[in-house]
Amino acid sequence: MELSDLKKLIAEGESQTLDFKKTVSNVYKIAKTIVSFANTDGGILLIGVQDDKYITGVDPEEEIYLLNEASTFYCDPPIELTYEKVETEEGKTVLAAHVPNSTQKPHFSLSQKEEWNAYSRMNDMSVLASRMTIQLAEQQDEQERRRLTNHEESLLDYLHKYEKITSKGYARLVNVSERRAKRNLIDLTKEGIIRLHDFEKDIFYTLA
Repeated sequence: MELSDLKKLIAEGESQTLDFKKTVSNVYKIAKTIVSFANTDGGILLIGVQDDKYITGVDPEEEIYLLNEASTFYCDPPIELTYEKVETEEGKTVLAAHVPNSTQKPHFSLSQKEEWNAYSRMNDMSVLASRMTIQLAEQQDEQERRRLTNHEESLLDYLHKYEKITSKGYARLVNVSERRAKRNLIDLTKEGIIRLHDFEKDIFYTLA
């Protein structure tokens, strides 16, 4: 990663695939973030960058040691990270830790209460995954995607424009019963085409 690439990432700000950390101060918290990336689309941890985008810099070897400890002993299954070190004009070093979009989902992280929890990434937050989300991740496979129906194509067009939809909204969109809409949404989630979000009062779906 070049310095120009690093500056571009920082300018974009934290997102579903990017997180800033001044340092790795808590292995439990960093394991939670690593797991949320691995269970969703993967992502990059920029260590040595504050939430306000100010670059503080770090000792990369010390941070790598803690990240490896978190990803190996506080994540189950363990998650292999890759690293890049980028030096600024002022001589500060930022560590970019790359978390893969895992093929071994779901991953769990150990909490300070000695509990193993699964997390997923939503925008710039790591959110607790429910039992349903975990089951869907366990059932997801790598089979070739089938040809989508007209209803499903309409759903994807809608999500490209409006980002999220509920089962009731989908039922109205394609004029089917809510029961049929729910079944179709679950099938699409299992296939990895859309993603279920159930941390709010109403379950909704977004593009995967």
